[in-house]
Amino acid sequence: MKRLLFMTLSAVLMLLAACTQKSENAYTITGTADGTQDGDTVFICEMQGFFNLIPTDTTIIKDGKFEFNGEFEGAALRWLMPVHAGEPTTMAMFVLEKGDIKAALIKGEGESKIEGGPNGKLYDEFMEGTNEIGQQMDTPWRISSDSTKTEAERQAAEAKLDSLNKVMVAYQKKFIIDHVPSAASDMLFGFCSFSFSDEEQEEILKIFGEKQPDFPVYKRIMAEKKAAEATEIGQTYTDMEMKTPSGKSMKLSEYVGKSKYVLIDFWASWCGPCRAEMPTVVEAYTKYHDKGLEIVGVSLDEDKDAWVAAIAELKMPWPQMSDLKGWESDACTTYHVQAIPANVLVDENGKIVAKDLRGEDLLNKMKELLP
Repeated sequence: MKRLLFMTLSAVLMLLAACTQKSENAYTITGTADGTQDGDTVFICEMQGFFNLIPTDTTIIKDGKFEFNGEFEGAALRWLMPVHAGEPTTMAMFVLEKGDIKAALIKGEGESKIEGGPNGKLYDEFMEGTNEIGQQMDTPWRISSDSTKTEAERQAAEAKLDSLNKVMVAYQKKFIIDHVPSAASDMLFGFCSFSFSDEEQEEILKIFGEKQPDFPVYKRIMAEKKAAEATEIGQTYTDMEMKTPSGKSMKLSEYVGKSKYVLIDFWASWCGPCRAEMPTVVEAYTKYHDKGLEIVGVSLDEDKDAWVAAIAELKMPWPQMSDLKGWESDACTTYHVQAIPANVLVDENGKIVAKDLRGEDLLNKMKELLP
């Protein structure tokens, strides 16, 4: 009995510890929204693609106020969007992070005020610095694109722009490094990494690894680098298990080693370039399947019906698998898939021998390997 009681108390303590850990990333957003009334909706939105706001959470205005409660690891840009009579009254950007966030949303073009946590303040400071440099770029940019200016004037303006761009990159790098460890540095590196050289990226990642290895952007980038290295030519393929259209579990290892070559083909029913490429893939299969080519399709679909319909429409006779998670698919992480169509060619020993073969390149490669 005592032992049972001890085990029960241990379980309770473990549960309490788990709850405490969970609450460390808790946030609360409270505020008011000008131009709304009780019963109206307020959305938290995430930006995807080119200015495409996707709602991620919603709440209702009550007694003239709204409140969100949730958990979030790190820091990320989000937008608050109140809606009255089916129309947004405003959209206000803020940094989502743990802690308390207070918002006063002003209708129309008025300036909303959102008071966030330390990472929100760092983001504001960062943007103030980049805006100052950006303002210095306005005049040389206008001159460089003005056809009425002389060639010498435009060249001088372009040289000035190049110089200021180096100042901007140096500012971004210094700000990110100076504020390690912080979720803001992690978030800003995600925004700015494309501006940095490979050497600068490695320098920053090394600092992150030493001082803030647990933030989400750093972990994502390192996972992508690991996946990229694992899928280089000469590396051994990584097995995956997903469902077939009939719902049966299937592994890549069921096919690798059974044929001379297996083409792992990443595609989706909604992907126009994939559809345009598929006749060539079908041609390669038709010509070389009997000689030792197998194809395994890995779909990034989310809609099973659309996936199944596309297989039939595009006349794809080879095995298919998907976890129906779209860009959140395990395939994207495992094989570092950042755009589709994409493919990986694996030999009978499981070694990757080619990647991203499209059009005539695919046909020529198969002709070389399976004459």
